[in-house]
Amino acid sequence: MKILLTNDDGIESEITRALFDSLKEKHEVTLIAPEKDKSGQGAAITLRTSVEVNKLDENVYSVGGTPADCVFMGLMAVMKEIPDIVVSGINRGANMGDDVIHSGTLGAALTARKLKFPPLAISISGKSYEKFQSSIIATELMLDYIVQNYSDEHHGGLVFNMNVPNLEFVDIAGFCFTSLGNRGMPLAPEFNGSGDKLSYKIGKAGKPAGDLTGTDFEAIRANRISITPLYWDMTNLSKTKGELPNV
Repeated sequence: MKILLTNDDGIESEITRALFDSLKEKHEVTLIAPEKDKSGQGAAITLRTSVEVNKLDENVYSVGGTPADCVFMGLMAVMKEIPDIVVSGINRGANMGDDVIHSGTLGAALTARKLKFPPLAISISGKSYEKFQSSIIATELMLDYIVQNYSDEHHGGLVFNMNVPNLEFVDIAGFCFTSLGNRGMPLAPEFNGSGDKLSYKIGKAGKPAGDLTGTDFEAIRANRISITPLYWDMTNLSKTKGELPNV
């Protein structure tokens, strides 16, 4: 399978490099990642300036832009053939619940929603990431699942968001499909300015809130790998109320 591998932590991420080396054993892999950390960029793309692409090694490129830029550059400029799938990660930190709105890891995956196979975004859920080999194993198993189940017809824009506990693989209680959980209000921004200068650092994400049954948060708490199927069409007409204004 032809794979475009990217991330939002930057080209120097040792976890993504380890995944690259592992996937190369069975697949044709091209690594195209931001030249520096671009976490929190969502699916943003660079429109009004050029994006610099540098070849660092055989099938390894850095991009002076966002994770979504990396996907666009890979599909439209760098790779000679369109890949079968985009794999985004492995992210250092969870991407669950509301996180997916701002996640560069998910932004890259969503940008690749029209390829042959549903893109896969991978994140490690934990305060540390030393067990990242478990996420590599989980990625390889999920790729097998995707190929086995989505080779007959187009998926229509499906994206898989996978969160893996920071545990040894033997201590993980299995895979499960989940829905996105909900977070409460984020912490207030931290003021970093002085005098008349206003400068703030974005606060941490809110804690899981509400009914978490069947969600990614519940799965991680149970030491399970959360697989949340996402879709680009965020329309929800069922939530509309009343009549629209007359013109």
